[in-house]
Amino acid sequence: MFDFLKKKIYLGDLLDDFHDIHCHLLWGVDDGAPNQEATDKLSEELHALGFSHAYLTPHIIYGLYNNQNEESLRRRFAEFVHNDKVEFRLAAEYFLDEQFGSHLQHPEQLLTMGGDWLLVEYGVQATRATHLDQLFEASLGGFNIIIAHPERYSFAFEARNMHEIERLTSKGHALQLNLLSLTGHHGARVRRIAEELLLGGHYTFVGSDTHSHIYPHTIGEATISPKVADALKPLIENNKKVLWK
Repeated sequence: MFDFLKKKIYLGDLLDDFHDIHCHLLWGVDDGAPNQEATDKLSEELHALGFSHAYLTPHIIYGLYNNQNEESLRRRFAEFVHNDKVEFRLAAEYFLDEQFGSHLQHPEQLLTMGGDWLLVEYGVQATRATHLDQLFEASLGGFNIIIAHPERYSFAFEARNMHEIERLTSKGHALQLNLLSLTGHHGARVRRIAEELLLGGHYTFVGSDTHSHIYPHTIGEATISPKVADALKPLIENNKKVLWK
């Protein structure tokens, strides 16, 4: 009843030994870090927050970036200078468009997490959870689907009826929350939807989606309620137990 009187919790205080599953620190391939220097600075800032492991998940979006296939990303990762503070691995964030099916034709090339988890995203203006046939095809191929930041999609703004969200979760697809969505950075509506989905138990994983220094700074300054913190803790553990093998 008097939850509003309880002490707020700093979001960063929950991130000791955090295993991130969504970030854009692989430099020079998308709208994330532009060069190794920027990557190094972001790595330092994330480590200061408690990050110890991270999957690099560059966007794969045809016609937008020059990283159109997994081979080119693997070559860039081979050039990537690692540090001794954060352990990095390579995955990807696949955009659900008409080209997504072409990646499924070469399953041995897919950039996954934990061996068989595939991170995918819709455009933020998506009004429906589409491409379900392709996601089903990926599932038949032995891959588990993670839907990145559903709270940011237009179809999630109707979360109170949960129709589009349930179209995804009823198929066994996991949902991944963005930390920044809990801070108000993407607006009050996204924050409200993120909290509703989180408190309703709809998320399985959580990621930072770091693109620039704004992300660790905002995460470090943000506060959340105790009940949001309690709901977030199992997701943080899932990142470690399920995706980091």
